Amino acid sequence: MVRALSLFLVLTLTACAPRLSPPYRDYEVHAELADVTVLLREAASDAGWGLAESLDPAVVTTAPRQVASGLGSRTDAVLDLVPLDGGFVRVYVRAETRSWLSGRTKVYALDGDLRRSVLEPLSAALSERGLVPLGTPRDRDEDATE
Repeated sequence: MVRALSLFLVLTLTACAPRLSPPYRDYEVHAELADVTVLLREAASDAGWGLAESLDPAVVTTAPRQVASGLGSRTDAVLDLVPLDGGFVRVYVRAETRSWLSGRTKVYALDGDLRRSVLEPLSAALSERGLVPLGTPRDRDEDATE
């Protein structure tokens, strides 16, 4: 009886746990272009992100944008689209939540709502340009071991 109750409790808690993922996504470049940065700029603009000055000319940085809001809080994000060696691009999501009660808090993991509002439009724009999403590192590790 205690064992069954413990199992029920564990399953209930894991079902209610938020699905968090790392604050970045990787994409494989299938397009043939000398400068991937041009594709990244176009994709970010098409996904509704304004562009900002970047410290590195190869990195595409977006202007801050509100991506979520709640009762007494809002979440703003900035994207960094970084070309990597070997034909890959990593998109970093730098988000922070501002609350009138607790001030500013950095977002270290993306929940489902934030992931959808930030990455789905960008992923669609990148896919149109020949960049294929690779999923999270955990997804790739699981695929490699199957």
